[in-house]
Amino acid sequence: MREPVFLMGLAIVGATIVMVARTIAGAITGRGASGSELRQIKQRLEDDAAALEDAQATLAHQSTQLAELQERLDFAERLLAQAKDRSMLKSP
Repeated sequence: MREPVFLMGLAIVGATIVMVARTIAGAITGRGASGSELRQIKQRLEDDAAALEDAQATLAHQSTQLAELQERLDFAERLLAQAKDRSMLKSP
């Protein structure tokens, strides 16, 4: 379950690096980014940040669910072990 979140984060970081590199390359060649281009880049960065936060929240929720599931499994295993021990004591 962590792999899709990791890949999504990696894609967001990659897209951000590409946008920043294009902006820097445009500034170096003398074709500075216009105000509308800068607003678009800023909006994309904000959208990517929001998507990354959502992915992190999803991962945290799934981690909590996994911990609860592990606790339940441990409890069930203890109950089964107790039942097995009781049956071994009763039968000769």
